[in-house]
Amino acid sequence: MSEYLRLGPRVFLKELETPCAYDAARDELYELSREGMDFLKRCDGTRTAQELHPEEGFLSSCLEEGVLEALPEPSPRPVKVGRNERPSLRYLMVEVTERCNLRCRHCYLGEAGQKDLAWETLLRLLDNFDEMGGLRFLVTGGEPLLYPHFDLLDRALADRTFRPVLITNGTLLEDYDFGATNFLEIQFSLDGLEEGHDLLRGRGTFRRSMESLRKALAAGLDVSVATVIHRGNLKELVMLGNKLKELGVSSWTLEYPVAWGRMAENLDLMPALEEALPFFDLEWGSGPHEGAEGYACGAHLAAVDTEGRLIKCGYYRGLSGGPVAEGLRAAWLSLPKMRPEGPCAICALRSECGGGCRFRAELMEGPGGRDPLMCARMGLPT
Repeated sequence: MSEYLRLGPRVFLKELETPCAYDAARDELYELSREGMDFLKRCDGTRTAQELHPEEGFLSSCLEEGVLEALPEPSPRPVKVGRNERPSLRYLMVEVTERCNLRCRHCYLGEAGQKDLAWETLLRLLDNFDEMGGLRFLVTGGEPLLYPHFDLLDRALADRTFRPVLITNGTLLEDYDFGATNFLEIQFSLDGLEEGHDLLRGRGTFRRSMESLRKALAAGLDVSVATVIHRGNLKELVMLGNKLKELGVSSWTLEYPVAWGRMAENLDLMPALEEALPFFDLEWGSGPHEGAEGYACGAHLAAVDTEGRLIKCGYYRGLSGGPVAEGLRAAWLSLPKMRPEGPCAICALRSECGGGCRFRAELMEGPGGRDPLMCARMGLPT
């Protein structure tokens, strides 16, 4: 009881729909009671447990989970609380550049451009996301390594209260200093083993991506992998999953392609739903798409395009909350939110699946339609 209590090294307090503590290093979110939140606000390393009078069971749990650390001497660390909105903006995908070094056959963005997100806009966005208590800041493109201000961005990520995630094809990381980066997670795009991956992304890309993935793991970084299911990798997915587990990859997510962008020109690569469905049982870890009561389709997720506009996602580019240069919070409040509609509005499973991908649903079944993939995954007839 004589030790000084302080929040864990990468633990931050967030006012989301409920009070929470977020461990950015482990990507763990802990819901708190109001009393628990008030207690943790006072754990700034200047007071002992005896002075703070914690409930014994709660204190033990916090110490065991690493939410708190007990120190022999006072060691001050200011406690900041991020204050969000309803629904909360927890996950922000930021397209820092349109540039890309590959021409992947399934890319939903189509042909690469040359536009970059203004550095001043991006820097303000980092501060705004901090203030709002966001959780995961996902840097994407194009290929973000081609962003002219990438080094500035990496340095600006130090000491943030969220989890910075780099989403990359992994082919431009040969000379990257993984030990010095401020990204806490790198997500690699791997679309099969060598044959299946290179079929989409070009000869030699699998080997280069895997070399970078191994270096990132060796440096102690969290590594996740996203894989698009296509006709050229169906026989490779089980082996790929086993390989990633052996390497120590923390999360593996599988995606069903959408017939948009270049994929619309390569429909021979589209697997049938019944072919793809069994493979979703192989994935592990989690993605930023949990639902919220009364909302559909990534209720806590938004994106920023290279024009600096807050948009619903990479597909729904016409749904915008306006320029983030005028404030992320204002843009989030202005962004139209999706609600369950059509059959999804009366489905007993709507809170579990959130209506699936509404873009895919509209593309395959029209406005108000169901997402056939999500219905199939939920065990509903398609």
